[in-house]
Amino acid sequence: MRIIDSHVHYGFWDKLFTRSAEEGFLEVLWEHCQEVGVEKVALLANPGRRGNEMLSRALEARPDFVIAMGRLELDNDPVSAVEDFYQRGFHGIKTIGVSKNYDHADYMPYYEAAAARGLRILFHTGIQGGPADYLEGGKEDAWKAPPAAGSDAEDALVMRLKKDISRERFGFSSARMQPIYLDTIAFYFPELFIIGAHLGWPDYRTACAVARWRPRLYFDISGGDVVHNHIVEGGYIGKEIAPRKLLYGSDSDHRRLKGDVARWKAAFDKMGLTADEQDQIFYRNAARIFGFEK
Repeated sequence: MRIIDSHVHYGFWDKLFTRSAEEGFLEVLWEHCQEVGVEKVALLANPGRRGNEMLSRALEARPDFVIAMGRLELDNDPVSAVEDFYQRGFHGIKTIGVSKNYDHADYMPYYEAAAARGLRILFHTGIQGGPADYLEGGKEDAWKAPPAAGSDAEDALVMRLKKDISRERFGFSSARMQPIYLDTIAFYFPELFIIGAHLGWPDYRTACAVARWRPRLYFDISGGDVVHNHIVEGGYIGKEIAPRKLLYGSDSDHRRLKGDVARWKAAFDKMGLTADEQDQIFYRNAARIFGFEK
């Protein structure tokens, strides 16, 4: 089975469940991908200039393996950043964390520039997660005071999140990143390949509906256990959204890749998807979007 993983973050998970692009990550990732049958990965740059520089080096080192997705901060970066990504040889753009709705007029020049250069855009869609899952527990009041010496990892993590939030511009919210806003962009730029991450979780039906009617609007099925279970239990694939509009993405620790692929393969089999439909999701749709059709 051939696979393109369309949603891979650059870096190892550290003990506080954040990513750090450590030495040797690309080599380790490649080894795990070889075991599973992943031929290429859409590698998403970490925030900031350093993240895009590291992505450039990864692309230079493994152009046969890396699909480079530069990190664009729509509220801070100049429109010229899109041209910079193109000149670096990047295949596309990843964006997340905006202070206005994705289809706000202020962002349209970025999309116009991307369309003109044939760059694809991956948008985070739906709720943006945090460091603590309060369905499973979490220290609600940990943010109220700095962690004392010897406090546990969760306290340190919550305090770091608080510090990060304090730097956000007013208006930042998951409400700005809902899948319905991709519909506007797809209307104005029908030539632009657009990918919404996580099938818009938890607004799956809206994501399915807009993908149904916009020719170059796709969604990936990344997002771990929660998104997987919702998609399978909801019965969306084949009923609300065609396999030709979906991409496989792991969005996970590379050590979980083998299990994630196996779980989706089993789910697709149980749904009754044909080998051709599964090949579309695992490989062919991404190959078409990124220009690697065989």
